[in-house]
Amino acid sequence: MSINSSIKPQRSVIQQNFDSYAEIYHEKFNQNPLARYQRERVHQEIKPYLRSVRKILDVGCGPGSDFDFYKSLDLVVDAIDLSPKMVELAKIRSNRIDLKANIAVASLEELQSNEKYPVIILNFGVINSFQHLEPALKKLKTLLEPRGILIIVSMPPFHIFSIKGLAVGFHFITMMNRLFKRKAFFDDGFTIYYFCKKDFIRLFDIVRKINLCALLPTPDQYCRWKWLRLYSKIMIHPDRKVAAVLPDFFGGDHICYIMQPKVQNIR
Repeated sequence: MSINSSIKPQRSVIQQNFDSYAEIYHEKFNQNPLARYQRERVHQEIKPYLRSVRKILDVGCGPGSDFDFYKSLDLVVDAIDLSPKMVELAKIRSNRIDLKANIAVASLEELQSNEKYPVIILNFGVINSFQHLEPALKKLKTLLEPRGILIIVSMPPFHIFSIKGLAVGFHFITMMNRLFKRKAFFDDGFTIYYFCKKDFIRLFDIVRKINLCALLPTPDQYCRWKWLRLYSKIMIHPDRKVAAVLPDFFGGDHICYIMQPKVQNIR
């Protein structure tokens, strides 16, 4: 893995946003029971695709939240993140568990590699920071083996509890932007872009799709409201069963897409 330092993308807002999350990420997400449930679901679903590979690329690795999982499979990991603070924490985590990892501060655009990866992972909303999805997917395709696996866990436009939360809070413009413009604007200038199946299928074939927490609240809502914690305990098993058959448009807090590059027909 090498980094092209000549590329200087406009990334200050994204970097600052994730830098601010670095110190609270573990408490806000890794220790949150519902967020942990989602991550464990993703690990269960992608484990079969990782058993036979030696090395993977983790794009947007954060503080190393998936590193213990990678270590359990004895994987070698190349990892990048835009946030220097996230990378610092990821390096501490990898050293602590003795994970074989090469971790760098970089954007996907800056990343260069002479090798092709059998698996590339963009976990929990990393893809949602990309305003222009197609160039990112094309770059990922160049880094992937011809029949390699791309795993993207993306926030979709529709999640029933997120939409209800916006409606109850009278955030109707935000709600409409999410549903119809497929983006959300924040006061600090950061923008989230929401994607679904149709955004990926021009370049990739969907091998498997798992709607996560389609019938459950967001991790933040789970922590804020006691009745939602009780509701989640009741609904967590039905949600798991329903997620296996839900259509893409029904969404969820996240959707896990397991994909392969489309094979180009030669005529």
